[in-house]
This record gives sequence, C-alpha cells and structure tokens, in this order.
Amino acid sequence: MVLPVLLATLHQPACSSFSSKSANTNSLKENSEVLANVEASLLSMFGFKKRPRPAKVVVPEAMLELYRKQTGFEVDTTALPLPGRHTRTANTVRSFPHVESSADARFPSQQKFRLAFDIKNIPKGEKLKAAELQINRQPVIPEAGKETRRSNAGLSRRYLFWLLVHDIVKPGIHGRREPIIRLIDSKVIDIRDDNPVILDVVPAVERWIETPNENHGLLIEVMPVDNNINMSKSENHLRLRREINEDDREWLPKQPILFTYTDDGKNRPRYGEEIVSRSKRASQSSKRAAQSRKRKEGRENCRRYPLYVDFQDVGWNDWIVAPPGYDAFYCHGDCPFPLADHLNSTNHAIVQTLVNSVNPSAVPKACCVPTSLTSISMLYLDEESKVVLKNYQDMAVLGCGCR
Repeated sequence: MVLPVLLATLHQPACSSFSSKSANTNSLKENSEVLANVEASLLSMFGFKKRPRPAKVVVPEAMLELYRKQTGFEVDTTALPLPGRHTRTANTVRSFPHVESSADARFPSQQKFRLAFDIKNIPKGEKLKAAELQINRQPVIPEAGKETRRSNAGLSRRYLFWLLVHDIVKPGIHGRREPIIRLIDSKVIDIRDDNPVILDVVPAVERWIETPNENHGLLIEVMPVDNNINMSKSENHLRLRREINEDDREWLPKQPILFTYTDDGKNRPRYGEEIVSRSKRASQSSKRAAQSRKRKEGRENCRRYPLYVDFQDVGWNDWIVAPPGYDAFYCHGDCPFPLADHLNSTNHAIVQTLVNSVNPSAVPKACCVPTSLTSISMLYLDEESKVVLKNYQDMAVLGCGCR
C-alpha cells in the first residue's frame, strides 16, 4: 500500500465498517485537492511550512553513521543515545558546513583559520543539548626508516599537536584592534591518525542562538606540543580549508561540519514497559495476531495489518534521504463479546463490551486501535538544504487492542 491509503486508514473511524481490501487508492491519487491537503498535513507534522526543494547536497558520512546507529538501536526512544556524548533528550541533529567567504583569504595558513557557520534555521522553540565541531584530516605518514608509533616518548612528541577552538566574541580590525576570543575546547592530536577530530562548541552555539548578530564564527589554532617542532608537518593534515583547484566532489566530503543536537519539546517521556526493545514488542504483537481468529460471520477480530508508506510514491524521495519508506501498519477488526485475552483489552473496554452486548443502543462496541507505537528515524534535507536527522515518536504500530 502507498501513502494515500495510509491517510484513508488513519482518518477512518476505528469501529466503522472500513475494509482494508476495498480501499480505493486510485480515487485518492486522482484527487489533487485531497493529496495537497494530505501533503500539507504531513509536512506540518514534520515541522515544515512548505515542501523542501533541496539543492544538490553531499550528506556527511557522520550523519549517515548516526542514522544507521539509530535504526539499529533496540530500545525505543526518541532521544539520541550516543555513547560518550551528553545529548540527553535531543531528538534532532542538524549539520552545518563551513560558509566560505572572502574573509577566508585573511587566514592564509592552516595553523590559524576562521570557520563560519550559518545556524539561523534552528527553530526558536528548540533547546540546544549539545554542539560539536568535526574536523576531518588526512594522516601524515612517517618517513621510511624513521620512528614508528612505538617509538620512545621523545620521538613521538614530534607528531603531537594542540588543536584549539575559540569563539570569536568580537572580530578584530586590521592594524587597530586584536579580536576578542574565548577558548572553548582543546585536544592533543596525533597527526599520524586519520580519525575525525570532535570538539565541544556548546558555549559558542548557545551565544549565537541567543544573539544571532554576534555570530562571528570559530577560530581554529594548531600548535605543536614540542615548541622545537617545525609546523610544516601539519600544514595539510587538518582539512580546514579547500585546497587550490580542489573541486566540490573532492572537498565537500572533507569539509568541517558543525553538528547541533536539539530537543523540539514535542515528544512525551516514555516510562517502564514503553521502553522495552522493539524486537520484543514486535514479537509479542505477532503472537497476538496469530491468536486472532475469524468469527462465524466472516469478520476478523482486532489485529494488526501491514501498511508500507513509500515516500517515492508522493515524490518525497528528493528530500528524504533515508529511509525510502517504512512499515507503518494499522489496526482493524472486531471487538466481540466476550473479549478474549489476546485482544489486549482494558478493563473499561471489557465493561463497555459487556454493556453493549446487553443493550447495543446504549453504548457502541469497543474500538480496535493501536495500543503500542514506536518511533522512526528520518534523515532528510530541510527547506534550506541542511541535512537533518530527526526521531519522530509514535509513527509505526507495534500492537493493537480493544479500547
């Protein structure tokens, strides 16, 4: 099934005579007004005022890796549980590449360079939980016959450098005033390594969000641990700037990236049984569905049905990077008297069904509705072609029951 059927299902009263087998997908596809309303509603749910029309963007490998981690995480949570990172309740990650400008020419050396980031598209209502600067690098290979990684401490120091990141509080004026800068993080790096360097830049991003007009970027400095070492060894190690004649295809995957982790405040906290593993709950739901049996009149008891939402069917695959679609599922079926245990009913539903069996005109039957839902992760391009990873709560049905 495709997205139009999803909306037809979701807007149909749960206890009505809707038949999943008779859903007419063509009638919805042919009704442009209905599809426009459907698209507008879904875009609003995703936090957009209009459909993104992204330009060509290279998705950072770090964002793809974050997405892979989220989709493989067993516990159902909309927070971003990243080892070693204090993201807390953050459910949204945005990536911002360095904005190249004529100001870059004022920093001809790789030893000191300014990085500028435009973060204006972070919604005002979102709370910043973490912010990281990722700088990629290419390793310096020791000369043949020289010391190796197991060399004594004195020889190894020649490959160790300080990497400092400063918040530019106030820019300087050439020949008149030095800039006012604030050191916010530092790391000792080994220039023989090729792993990206991650720096904590929360203080700077918090200040930029509070006073957008005072965002003057970050100043990056590289200094040897041993003051007797010549800086030439590190000149091309950190990828702070584009090299001469380096085109977009080569540069964009290597460029410095600022990642912000925010909480949009839209998700309710989950407790206890709600945080059991997805696979366990899906297994329990499958067992309950298998127990469901047909009644004599041919109607099926309440259970979960398959429903795949394909983003390509509505032309959203140009701004949704991943997934291409997802299994949403839906609930449908009868809640007969007496309610069996496998129908996952509440005490109230049992009482309501009992009263209905005695006096059908007094109260309706209990409804077949989702009783357990799970979140999904989406990697997409927003209205300004920024790459965003966001966890959306209650997007897929895990279990159905009578309520």
